[in-house]
Amino acid sequence: MVQVVVLYLASIAYAIVRYVVFAPENLESLPVFIVNKGVAMAAALSLAFGFLQALRRARGVAVAVAPSTWFRAGVFGAIWHVPMALAILEPSYFKEFFAEPNDAGLRRLSFAGELVFMFGGIALALVYLLVKRHWTPRARWWLSLAGMVALLAHVLSMGYCRGLNFKASHGYLPAMWLLSAIGIALSLWWLVRSRAHAFAADPGSRDERP
Repeated sequence: MVQVVVLYLASIAYAIVRYVVFAPENLESLPVFIVNKGVAMAAALSLAFGFLQALRRARGVAVAVAPSTWFRAGVFGAIWHVPMALAILEPSYFKEFFAEPNDAGLRRLSFAGELVFMFGGIALALVYLLVKRHWTPRARWWLSLAGMVALLAHVLSMGYCRGLNFKASHGYLPAMWLLSAIGIALSLWWLVRSRAHAFAADPGSRDERP
């Protein structure tokens, strides 16, 4: 549990350093906008650590933090992240997500902005399904794969909206969506490598090889 708390505190601290220390004009975006970035990254990294620890445990390696603890930390972060993001869903915070105003002066989400929330919703729905206990190891593996692909699409859509931005005011620190995408990509790699162990744990299934 200490490792989980450290990860969340470090992620939030990184967000504050990147967006406030190197750009003091963003101080007014505390607490929700900036803290939300740290929470989202911590949630993604928690899931990544969960898949890594699950793979290590399946190979007989002792782990300091159980995979289930990391997964619960990821779900906790997702539950924290979603209402904060929705609470500030407006052009003043997410101008990249909105199209130009129409003749009536109203703004709607752009195509890329809609992709961000569509894939985020899919990922959250799959996480909800995964917390149910009736899945076989094989079914849980496929749901995990689908969930992480949806989560990666959510984060990449976010990056597509915002673009890489290594401005001097941000201290040339990597964008947080990019760090999250790297963590999710690693979790997908570890998940794929755990396929044989997951399927072997399912006594009613047979391995499916391409």
